[in-house]
Amino acid sequence: MWNTNRIILGIMLFVLLAIPLFASSYIVYVVTLAMLFSMLTASYDFMTGFTGPLSFSHGAFYGIGAYTSALLTLKTGMSFWVAMPVSTLTVFVFAAIVGYPALKLRGHYFAVTTFFFGHFIYLVLLNSRDITKGPLGLGGIRPPESLFGINFGNMTAMYYLILFFGALMVVFLFVLVNSSIGKLLVSIRENEDLAQASGVNTAFYKVMAFSISSGFAGMAGSLFAHFFRLLHPSTFAWMTSEMIVIMFLVGGAGTLIGPIIGAGVVTFILELMRFAPEWRFIIWSILLIAILIIEPRGLAGLYNRIRGRRA
Repeated sequence: MWNTNRIILGIMLFVLLAIPLFASSYIVYVVTLAMLFSMLTASYDFMTGFTGPLSFSHGAFYGIGAYTSALLTLKTGMSFWVAMPVSTLTVFVFAAIVGYPALKLRGHYFAVTTFFFGHFIYLVLLNSRDITKGPLGLGGIRPPESLFGINFGNMTAMYYLILFFGALMVVFLFVLVNSSIGKLLVSIRENEDLAQASGVNTAFYKVMAFSISSGFAGMAGSLFAHFFRLLHPSTFAWMTSEMIVIMFLVGGAGTLIGPIIGAGVVTFILELMRFAPEWRFIIWSILLIAILIIEPRGLAGLYNRIRGRRA
């Protein structure tokens, strides 16, 4: 399975590297958006797909990373190359502080808690007008400073920058889930009480997974902020967290590669339906339901079923 995933990822990387060479700027923009969502869904899968707890706060950590990076560059003059790791680390630490008490809850109690936490963050971003500009939006965000002669004010350069960090994140997560840590996380997902009775420090590993997952969401938020250069609280409302969960389910939980593909599929369906905005969400909702009825494990499960039949 690991070899198959490496082949799929290699093909995806080759295609993504080639897209700016022949595609229009609109296609490059859409693929960039899909890559950002893929970063979010892959990092979300590390928490929920491999460890178990269902969270609805990933969009909030995405927003915290975006606003932290933007404000650091705007208010202090900090370079993007410093602001991005600082914002990522800030989200990681903040998630650990929030996750330690919250992860003592299980099942729908934890899910509901994260939902209200996500909405709380949205309200803070919306009402902190002196800091975030609230509903007016935070503008004037600079692109990353030139590095090695590369001007990141160019969309293509930003595309490759996001692809670079996205690829690094995915490789890191694949190594992690295929290590002994990944096996411990799966044991917690399958039976937390049994894992704890076997001597696994379940509280530590759950908080670790939650913090790493959220930290990568914060990194994606930083890249988003300096790519779009304008932030609005509505971008990080509960709908974003819901969208991440949907992409995660469409792709297939606990696979990493599935949610990445799921993010791309959902993003392109929504873009293709822009010609009919009143039907857009209805049609893709029907497609989502159809996919999950045919194969509850998502696209990854469907692929494994087809491959099993051929074998």
